[in-house]
Amino acid sequence: MHSRLHSCILATACLLAGSAWAQTAPAARPIKPLSTATAQEAFSRPLGAATRPPQFTSSINLKGKRSYIAEYLLLIEVGGERPVKPDAGLLLGQSVSTELATLAFRAEPDIAALQALTDRAWLDLQTRLAARGVVVADAAETISRYGAVYEATEPGSVEGAPVYIEAKVGDVTRRYLVMTPTGMKMVKRTVAGIGLGNVAARLAFPAQGVEGLSLAMAINVSALDDTGQRQSSLLQADGSGGPALSPLLELAPAPGAALVHAHAQLELANLNEALMLATEFGRLRPLLSGKPRRPPSDPIGALLGLGKRLLAPDNNTRVESQLELDGPSTARLIVFATAAGNQAMAEALKAAQ
Repeated sequence: MHSRLHSCILATACLLAGSAWAQTAPAARPIKPLSTATAQEAFSRPLGAATRPPQFTSSINLKGKRSYIAEYLLLIEVGGERPVKPDAGLLLGQSVSTELATLAFRAEPDIAALQALTDRAWLDLQTRLAARGVVVADAAETISRYGAVYEATEPGSVEGAPVYIEAKVGDVTRRYLVMTPTGMKMVKRTVAGIGLGNVAARLAFPAQGVEGLSLAMAINVSALDDTGQRQSSLLQADGSGGPALSPLLELAPAPGAALVHAHAQLELANLNEALMLATEFGRLRPLLSGKPRRPPSDPIGALLGLGKRLLAPDNNTRVESQLELDGPSTARLIVFATAAGNQAMAEALKAAQ
């Protein structure tokens, strides 16, 4: 009797414990913030390791030409937003009183860690160029002798002085941190783009057999979706569909630039596809709703924002989240993605020779 009663009590306790466990979400794995220390594991991947490049098209011709690399840009997404329609007055579980809202996120990665990853990506590119037999001339010596169509004079991001650009594709606005290898500067760009450059050098380069090259790729870290077909990483209170926000790392074409841009020819090599890496690397944390926040060193974005406010009042509800990046995972994915982009660059330059 006592044994049977003990068994019933034990079974009931197990059921209750199981019910309580089912209603309690498991503890989230701790995030190790991105830093030079937490990124070290990613550097164990050999430079030039075999990697399938994403598809690209190219119209560049470098046969018989002395070509040099003027700039190498790595754009890292650190914020994004898009207008969305709340689903039954809810957006990511928050009550929204307006018919149109802004779904947004921001990330604040460690610039020192991104600099180390950018420098590694630059070394990886050189390894891949050498493996494919692609020879590029020394930039400083070539520019000293022949001049430049586009001269790299602007600094990239450094600690304490980040450089941002914004790009809009469809309804999605992405904000990027612009990184260059240590000691390398970038070509100045305006709202109108890279511009015509030095016209005299452009006319002289073909006869001199010289060509300057700009290389660029972007790393996106978010998926902002309003189709209702994607499940958001932030669970909604009512469990319904609707606009979604999820961490998603992908290698993508750099906005306002090309995978490879031949300066004098005005010819390009472009990525035809984004390389999507559907692996967990970060966690979203809801923030209080508020007005858009722009980096203080983003004068172009500030001017664009002023134009928007003059055209229409900004009275949309803003639902924003912080993307917390896990250092080891994020660094590993950036190394893999940039290696694929570098391989595409090497293949494009090899095909052009």
